[in-house]
Amino acid sequence: MFTDIENHWAKASIVIAAAKNILKGYPDGTFRPDAPVTRAEFAAIVYTGLPKNSSSRPAIQFTDVPANHWAVNAIASAYQTGYLSGYPNRTFKPNQAIPRVQALTALVSGLGYQVTGDAIATLKKYYNDFGQIPSYAMNAIAAATQKRIVVNYPDIQRLQPNINATRSEIAAFICQVLEISTVPYKYIPGLELFVIPPQFDNADPFVAELVRVQKDNQWGYIDKSGKFIIPPTLKEANTFSEGLALFRNQ
Repeated sequence: MFTDIENHWAKASIVIAAAKNILKGYPDGTFRPDAPVTRAEFAAIVYTGLPKNSSSRPAIQFTDVPANHWAVNAIASAYQTGYLSGYPNRTFKPNQAIPRVQALTALVSGLGYQVTGDAIATLKKYYNDFGQIPSYAMNAIAAATQKRIVVNYPDIQRLQPNINATRSEIAAFICQVLEISTVPYKYIPGLELFVIPPQFDNADPFVAELVRVQKDNQWGYIDKSGKFIIPPTLKEANTFSEGLALFRNQ
């Protein structure tokens, strides 16, 4: 699809995000996966790719977002639905690159995620660099971790909260929010591993609550305890994505 993602760690996330028109490539056929994302671009990604929430606050006219700005509608929506906020001087800074911590905090805010338990304990458990997380974002990052939307490449224990988010990282975050299995589990902090004794001919990795498995050339679906929720009687079955799966039993 794009000439510069063939061996990229986030290729699967990028392909899905592009197919859903959430992120687009460039006229030269590249995606530029390691390029930063501006606040305006992030607002457009949220506007296009995530469910439309009802407005939680009235509109505001940012002094640096004119009516003819290419992302004016997306910025207004992201603000009103709680994903993004402006700055005290009524500016939005649309061309400013968005750090990872801001992107994750925005997703948590807009999606209404809440941390469960001790946020500090969660952060200390999963991140060697938790001390770099701004105080305002601690609850949000803990909630994002518990919801498994954080993606840390190449080191799962390094959040790197204050570096600019890349296009590939944003694609991965969005896929995690949408529960689309594209990110290798070794890059997802908060994903608790468990063991099911080997008994299947083939199986997908767990991402959703159910996973596809094959036994005696028939497909079925099990839960995280290894119990069959749909017995292995299907001729064909697809992986769960966004809570749905397509299968054929004849």
